[in-house]
Amino acid sequence: MKIVKTINSEIFRSYDLRGVVDIDLNADVMYTLGRAYATFLSERRIKESTIGRDNRLTGEEYSKAFIQGMNDGGINTIDIGLSLSQIVYFSSYYFQIKGSVMISASHNPKNFNGLKLGVGYSDTMITEEIQHLRQIVEIGQYSEGKGTNRSEDIFSAYKTDILKRFSLKKKWKIVVEGCNTGSGVFYPTIFRDAGCEVIEQNCIPDGSFPLGVPDPTEIKVLERLAKRIKQEKADIGFAYDTDGDRMSVVDENGSIIWMDSIVALFAQDVLDLLPGSKIVYNTLCSRQVTETIEKAGGTPVMCLTGHSFVKATVKRERAPFGGELSGHIFFMDNFYGHDDGANASLRLLQYLERKNETLSRAFSKLNIYVSSPEIKFGLADNIKFQLIDNEIKSDFKKTWPYAKFTEIEGIRMDNEEEMAIVRASQNGPYITVKFEGKTQEIYDKVKAQVREILKKYPQIDWSKGVNTHALD
Repeated sequence: MKIVKTINSEIFRSYDLRGVVDIDLNADVMYTLGRAYATFLSERRIKESTIGRDNRLTGEEYSKAFIQGMNDGGINTIDIGLSLSQIVYFSSYYFQIKGSVMISASHNPKNFNGLKLGVGYSDTMITEEIQHLRQIVEIGQYSEGKGTNRSEDIFSAYKTDILKRFSLKKKWKIVVEGCNTGSGVFYPTIFRDAGCEVIEQNCIPDGSFPLGVPDPTEIKVLERLAKRIKQEKADIGFAYDTDGDRMSVVDENGSIIWMDSIVALFAQDVLDLLPGSKIVYNTLCSRQVTETIEKAGGTPVMCLTGHSFVKATVKRERAPFGGELSGHIFFMDNFYGHDDGANASLRLLQYLERKNETLSRAFSKLNIYVSSPEIKFGLADNIKFQLIDNEIKSDFKKTWPYAKFTEIEGIRMDNEEEMAIVRASQNGPYITVKFEGKTQEIYDKVKAQVREILKKYPQIDWSKGVNTHALD
């Protein structure tokens, strides 16, 4: 392995690192990043780190290269192999060390890979720390040493730790959609040991992702999950991404329940026992979330999108719970505060048992909005922020002159019966769009207005993205 002097700066994103295989990333780049992370840890007098990976085709090669980089930088490593992000987070507690690495590009297409880098217990790098890592690479001065590597399997210990928090009374019949990721290896076992009947769908790992992008929020994924739920007459269905920290949910009727509605249900669950608490959620969430928190006597706290940002806000605000539309869920009341799809899924089942309700019944009690899915359109990294700041923000304010605007990322418009938001993604060359209305008529009007704004800009690629049909 050799140190690479120049690495594409665009892989250093706001809360993790992501790039295209064989263009931005290769074994030497990963070795160099391993050296940089070793230097970052050494500055903090941290001498040991765990490392896991998802099942992408480059995962094992990149893991070996990154480990070698850390070892040559003087850091001892514990390789936990094929894993999930939350198992990597748990490993810090298990081994009582602050270094942790997950090699994953989450829901990105198969030609991507990336890194989530730990800075402490349940903490991952945010913008300033990632830019410091970039500076280490640019300066090219690395720590040196002779670190060692060993392999350990901690899944059993992780599973025991998760399951001790739950005692389900009902034998739930669950469909697990694994999207051919490593999630399909771990989740069925967790649910079965929790006492559930599990129907596995696409749970055999295949890093070529033959069914398409492993994004649990994509309509295609949720529609095939819904179809199986109805076929099997199951109680509920869950879908997961490659590193397992995100979840999506379909109810017993095969209806998709967007994750901001699940955030609203979790807010109710927490506020039942901790009235008056702050609840954190990201800018993409429905007005339904704000209204549910206020109705339950809580304090809404809206924050930036991104697992590191939500997690940091939860801790800063000392909130017992936070969540975001993409399916990252953070509990602090009886958990560590990091996103864990298994903990969140079991927590939802426990809540439904406590309320003696099906998911569809619990959802029906919320303030209902006709809401779009999370929509993504292709837009180049080097222009996406400027286009929103310089053009689209102005369009929003002209289209809805009397609305309340939130501009902590992109622009969000709120009126009493409608909402729309456009923001630039922090981890890929695209923008994210969501909108809603209190009635179908209002929804259709907002949809047409958002479409008219976005169609003005030929730079936006409607042929690339997720759930783009929702603006057809």
